[in-house]
Amino acid sequence: MTELAHLFSPLKIGPMEIANRIMQPGMSAGMVVDKDLHVAPEMIAYYEERARSRPGMMAIGQSMVVPPTPGYTPQGMIYLHDDKYIPSLKKLVDAVQSHGVKFGIQLGDTGTQGGGAVHLSPSAVPARAAATGDARLRPELKALTIEEIAQVVQYFASAALRCKQAGFDFVEIHSGHGYLLSAFLTPYFNRRTDAYGGSLENRARFLLEIVAAVRDAVGPERGIGVKINGEDYLEDEGAFTIGECVEVCRMLEHAGVDYLAVTAGVMGAKRLTIPPLYEPQACFNDLAVAVKQAVKIPVATIGRIKDVRMADQLVAEDRADIVCMGRAFIVDSAFVDKARRGDMRDIRTCLADCRGCADHEMRSIKKGLYGQTSCVLNPRVLRESVCIDIEGSARGNPKKVLVVGAGLAGLEAARRAAFSGHQVTLCDSREFIGGQIRWAEMIPGRREIGDMLPWYQYQLEKYGVDVRLSTEVDEQVIRQFAPDVMFVATGSVPQVPQSMIDAVLNVQNIGLVMADDIFEFSPEIGARVLVVGGDQIGMQIADYLSERGSTVIVAEAHNHFAFKLAANDRWYLISRLIEKQVRRIKNVRAIEIEAEDQVWLQCGDNREHLPGIDTIVFASERKSMRGLAEVGERLGIETHIVGDASDVNSEDAGMIFSVVAQAYDAARQI
Repeated sequence: MTELAHLFSPLKIGPMEIANRIMQPGMSAGMVVDKDLHVAPEMIAYYEERARSRPGMMAIGQSMVVPPTPGYTPQGMIYLHDDKYIPSLKKLVDAVQSHGVKFGIQLGDTGTQGGGAVHLSPSAVPARAAATGDARLRPELKALTIEEIAQVVQYFASAALRCKQAGFDFVEIHSGHGYLLSAFLTPYFNRRTDAYGGSLENRARFLLEIVAAVRDAVGPERGIGVKINGEDYLEDEGAFTIGECVEVCRMLEHAGVDYLAVTAGVMGAKRLTIPPLYEPQACFNDLAVAVKQAVKIPVATIGRIKDVRMADQLVAEDRADIVCMGRAFIVDSAFVDKARRGDMRDIRTCLADCRGCADHEMRSIKKGLYGQTSCVLNPRVLRESVCIDIEGSARGNPKKVLVVGAGLAGLEAARRAAFSGHQVTLCDSREFIGGQIRWAEMIPGRREIGDMLPWYQYQLEKYGVDVRLSTEVDEQVIRQFAPDVMFVATGSVPQVPQSMIDAVLNVQNIGLVMADDIFEFSPEIGARVLVVGGDQIGMQIADYLSERGSTVIVAEAHNHFAFKLAANDRWYLISRLIEKQVRRIKNVRAIEIEAEDQVWLQCGDNREHLPGIDTIVFASERKSMRGLAEVGERLGIETHIVGDASDVNSEDAGMIFSVVAQAYDAARQI
């Protein structure tokens, strides 16, 4: 414990004392309600599992204080405008508090950056980017009147009282991320000329009135926090900046707030509120430091903090009093307990690949599904009540399991099968584990993708997996091994699109390179490169090659680039390519190579010549390698095909998110 002594020290926050400085901050992750908007059993299971690890404090994500517009049927959110929601909230509170954790809830309204039929705002200025679902709902944009502001203040107070009645230890008023209260602070969105606009004091008035009303409602025995933007990161005039934030935080301290959580960003800003791995770890901590130097109440820092050692250092160096580690709780619900006992190698860390958490939720909402948050490395998220993993459950009757392929699918299948107590052998023809993850971590800005591999290595050792590298598996080996169960996790290989076979036959001197070979064999790459395929692999290769000095053009057959990537990752990746002048061409119908290596693109009715292309990289199509599955089935072996060997064509194919989930689900069934 001495290694993390600062992180595991207690702290007084207003009327509360927390046992350690770790907070699971309010997030949409884990928020699952039934059709009547009552807390669902899945939500209780999600929060209680994380409470068992005993962080200092936990909070539910932003919950709506304003009643929904008549005629609009809300989904997927907690609402606090009616007493009928108190009983289910109390069940959740009791479950979390039974583990000695201080538990709170965020109060707010999404303003112009959420769902709903009516978007409340200070001045009817729309969000800089559309929230998911807005195109379908066509919401009304409404500037609040003075009377309506007073009504919203009362909504916050009434909601806070209901939270007190449900037993919450604290409430956190959400005034960040461009939501309603944040928009009032930001001159770009707040163009009012009355008492709620203009000067900083006026723009903060709404928030301060809410703080006063909430304090009157909950009394001195409940804690009150405020989550506030340190920076909006809007590039034009009218942004809310750290200088103004510091002044507002002084006002909030004077108003009796017990702690401050400093966040950043709004929709459409150059930096995102949920930062992907392209952002440095603890990316917003400088903002928290600025606030902490100006106030005496505790300050929480947030923004891609995944390492408990870093968290301890932030507290030790007086850069924060509380460390919010949101996605760390999603990927490993027990990480606090593991850190407490010093078992650092056993902590599964967040990759900041947002495909499973934020992006999966957004894609699901577009399909009309709510509460669908997951995790690229933890497929049990929101399945805690049904996927109950019991270590050694098969030890009394273990099966002999052969896993062929030590890429990500094979690693997860081997780990999960061995966790149950089966006798597992993992083979790979290469001399290392990880497969394509080894290539992925070589992409600029994406080194942390490889952070999963030391964890898997430890899990294989921990559960006694027999790892055999540089080992080719064929029918003879399978017969000699005689497994009860075999997992075929042999991956996929890139291939030349069928439509380009004739063109390739015309090549004279252009270098033809398959995507994977760039990383495994380091072939010579020319000065002008055409990357065929603009999904996640092609776009990342374009980033990799342009970083090394090549002029790169990406040709994509469809209308989108890097569609499979999480939107947050894609935002940063495309920004990088634009900065490096990588040209992206979409809706490419055909690529032709004529005499003397003249390359032409056919886009609709237009035909464009690409002069001087000396290298073509094939990064669009892949072929599953699953031949051993036929052998296994012919020999009567229970055979499972997982990972790329199973699927390379669907929307989620080839993504860490789907590969881990599929292997986990298959392995836990044996």
